[in-house]
Amino acid sequence: VDERPVDLVIAEGMSAWGDPRLLLVVLENLIQNAWKFTALQPEARIEVGMANFAGQKVCFVRDNGVGFNPAHAHRLFQPFQRLHPASEFPGSGIGLATVKRIIHRHGGRVWIEAKQGVGATVYFTL
Repeated sequence: VDERPVDLVIAEGMSAWGDPRLLLVVLENLIQNAWKFTALQPEARIEVGMANFAGQKVCFVRDNGVGFNPAHAHRLFQPFQRLHPASEFPGSGIGLATVKRIIHRHGGRVWIEAKQGVGATVYFTL
């Protein structure tokens, strides 16, 4: 992992119910993606937190990286789908597909919101 300054904010008191090993895989994939896509950001910020949406607890990983065109968000949770060339940002395109499988296995849902040049937020419920 490259060394660079990143403002990493993790909310206190977060808790969730699920398989700890699988949920660790979810967080590793999402934080690694955020790390990768903030590589060109001089003041990178990654936030892990929880929010309430219509009374439901929602977890999220947010970054201020390169983002993407939101019209293509539906493709990201399919295996081997990429929105950025591997020459720009390395990876296999399997991370978010893995996240989706784990979240669905826990009875939850996952979605992503982004804006090109502004960053992305991956939300999930369990």
